[in-house]
Amino acid sequence: MMEFVARPECLPFAQPDQARFNKTRALHAYWLQLQARHPQPTRGDLDALEMKLFLPNLVTGNIETKPFRVLYKLVGTRVAEYSRYDFSNRYLDELATEERDDTDWEGCYRQLHRLRQPVIGDAHVKGHDGEFVALYEYAILPLWRGADPAGSFVAIEVYDGNAQHRIPDWNKVALRAEGGAAGG
Repeated sequence: MMEFVARPECLPFAQPDQARFNKTRALHAYWLQLQARHPQPTRGDLDALEMKLFLPNLVTGNIETKPFRVLYKLVGTRVAEYSRYDFSNRYLDELATEERDDTDWEGCYRQLHRLRQPVIGDAHVKGHDGEFVALYEYAILPLWRGADPAGSFVAIEVYDGNAQHRIPDWNKVALRAEGGAAGG
C-alpha cells in the first residue's frame, strides 16, 4: 500500500476525455447533449430514464454563494454505500471528507462555480491506518439554478474496479462533531 498524501487543492484532469470509466464519459456526453438542446440546462432537465445506467452513482446539489456552501440534495445508493454514509440534504462543510479521501471538494466546487466547466478527476481513498486503499473517479458538471450558471450540479462517483467487500477498509464520510473534529 502507498501512504496517503493529502492534495492541497482540487486537481482535476486537464481534459474530460482523460476519464477512464464509461459511466463518467457517459454522464459527460449526456451533459453535452443537454447543453446542445438547451444552452442553460437545469436539474429539471435531467431525465432519470436517460441516466438509468448511472443513477446509483449520481449526486445532485446546489451551490450557494453568500457564504459559499455546497448542499447535497440527492446521493445515489452506490455513493452512499461506498461513502458509508448517505449525505443527502447535508452541506459539504458539515462533512469530514478529508478523513476519507485526498480531494479538496470545496476547491472543486469553487472551480466549477468560477469556470462553469466540468471538473473531472480521481480521488485516492485512505483506510483506517492512513494508507491509500483505493481510487475512484468523479465528475462534477454545472447546471443553471436561477440566474446562476453554476448554481446547481450533477456529479458522479465511479468505483468500478473496487471490491465491495473492501468497503469496511475505507474511512467513511462522517458528520463533523462540534469544534470541527470528525464525528461518527
